Amino acid sequence: MDKEKNWKNFKITLPHRKPPYSKRNWGNGLHSLCSYQGKMKPSLVHHLINVFSNKNQLVLDPFAGSGTTMFEASLQNRNSLGFDISKIAVAISHAKINNYNSKNILKILNEAQNYIDKSKISEKTLKDSKDVKFNKTLKEYYHPKTFKEILSLRDFFIKNFDIKSADWCLVFSCMLHILHGNRPYALSRRSHPLTPYAPTGEFQYKNVIDKLKRKIDLSLSHKTDLKITSGKCFIQDILKKWNIKSSSVDLILTSPPFAFSTKFYINNWIRYWFGGWGIENFDKESFNYLEKKQKKNFNVYDNIFKESARVLKKNSYMVLHLGLSDKLDMGKILLPIAEKYLKVSDLFNETVEHCEKHGIRDKGGTKEHQYLVLKS
Repeated sequence: MDKEKNWKNFKITLPHRKPPYSKRNWGNGLHSLCSYQGKMKPSLVHHLINVFSNKNQLVLDPFAGSGTTMFEASLQNRNSLGFDISKIAVAISHAKINNYNSKNILKILNEAQNYIDKSKISEKTLKDSKDVKFNKTLKEYYHPKTFKEILSLRDFFIKNFDIKSADWCLVFSCMLHILHGNRPYALSRRSHPLTPYAPTGEFQYKNVIDKLKRKIDLSLSHKTDLKITSGKCFIQDILKKWNIKSSSVDLILTSPPFAFSTKFYINNWIRYWFGGWGIENFDKESFNYLEKKQKKNFNVYDNIFKESARVLKKNSYMVLHLGLSDKLDMGKILLPIAEKYLKVSDLFNETVEHCEKHGIRDKGGTKEHQYLVLKS
């Protein structure tokens, strides 16, 4: 495969912007297992994987996020590997790239219902539910009875956290997805499925387990007769040494947090709360996230490029999907840091006027998307 030729053709044709790839919901429905703001479009990832890798090769995403890159790689007969500092992101990714056991899923649901029926809500969860609030308090999102069930399930998932189980990750991811939104299975008053906008409308009781089953059934239907290559996703701080063998990766395809754009942990504050964060976590742990660190100094990327060069095979590529805004040109800032360890093959800008806004009024200050293409 002539990857350089393929890349030149990609820049000319921009295939992800043409039918059928330009459709809002192109791709397997499991991409929306737990959608959130800022992920790369599956159609874009689909084409970049084809440009820069071959079948059976290993594709790595060190900013796994919602698992878009890993899932598309698995769908295209690639081996997928990824990590993220967020256990929420890792759970969503792990659920997408591995197969499920329906009996185990039913068992988890039965245990969850039993926990709601018989267990007392913990003092920590009660405290966190009062302390954690951004645009509105949590109880303003839900009917009181629904909220009580959600509080119980927060304790249940924290106590039974099993990031290695694809079945558990699927149930957990589906629960995260239905915490807010405007879909029939959403638990909140009318809000938004990507970002928890302040809710509107009447309070209405919604049985949590019933709604959760509905979302799980929908997710399972997207995987019926689906052939994927199973992958692996794990929790890892990207600024430390990666737990990956040297010279083992054929392609790194990833999208770091865009500078001066949206904040992942704030846009997903209800999901982070449900996953176990209290107000002290928002105040302290968020400082471990690259999106905060890079505001002070982009030299934090030095370790990222150093580790990328270590794990990549010779003559393999690293492609970063970046954001350019009026305030900052990420590509130009990262380029001199990257070339300390890798060869700079290209820096290409693409307008974002075509991008789907998902009904979100402000998606940050990004004016163009950039592709920083590096070679080992």
